[in-house]
Amino acid sequence: MSFGRRVSALRKQHKISQEELSNKIGVHQNVIGRYEREEAKPSIEIASKLADIFKVSLDYLVGKTELLMDENISARILTIQKLPDTDREHILFTIDAMIRDAKARLAYS
Repeated sequence: MSFGRRVSALRKQHKISQEELSNKIGVHQNVIGRYEREEAKPSIEIASKLADIFKVSLDYLVGKTELLMDENISARILTIQKLPDTDREHILFTIDAMIRDAKARLAYS
């Protein structure tokens, strides 16, 4: 899906008008319409603001991935990254084991 379509879909999903969105990111209302119609591309700063408003990654917004990251999972990952190496390794080892077990259960069900 293109950038413009994603912006349009996310805006509608969040029930935000073009005018409201333009006020939040500091551009003229017509600019949002141009983004959605693929007539213009935003600066990285504006794209970043859009991603923040919609709580999606820039990769998702620009179509590099179809995966929407869950905010709770992202927050946990960031917390794990800040831990000392040994703690991080233990946590990731446990997570890997749980993922392996879940995949095995799914395969046999």
